[in-house]
Amino acid sequence: MIEVYLNFPGNAAEAAAFYANAFQAGPPDLMTYDQMPPGVDDGIPEEMRGMVMHGNIRTFAGDLMLSDDTPAEDLKPNRAVWILVSHADHGKLRAVFSALSVGGEVLMPLEPTFFSPLYGQVADRYGFRWHFMDPTPMEGGPQ
Repeated sequence: MIEVYLNFPGNAAEAAAFYANAFQAGPPDLMTYDQMPPGVDDGIPEEMRGMVMHGNIRTFAGDLMLSDDTPAEDLKPNRAVWILVSHADHGKLRAVFSALSVGGEVLMPLEPTFFSPLYGQVADRYGFRWHFMDPTPMEGGPQ
């Protein structure tokens, strides 16, 4: 199993709420740095104590995890890495695609292609790039 883990520069709680809403998932499970057991939290900078150490959103397509990184890090999403949401339910794909495009950019609209009954691309408001795809093989297309 491969899952996605996204890092944020201090706004992971905001992003977790956005993604939980986009995926119509339950509330995200969040643990902040100040909730770590005594002794384990030694050396955590004071400005990070209320930030997200680990978050998890359980979606219909799998778990989406996230956290805040140290504020000194210059975190930016990498254009070489994309997140794929693969599911046969077109209604779910369309709903999440639409929600993630708010404040973001549709790179390729959701539509049938030669390799998938439904495929599209979006960059969300945080700069992460997503593929959406129905994995059902197309007749005559790649298997």
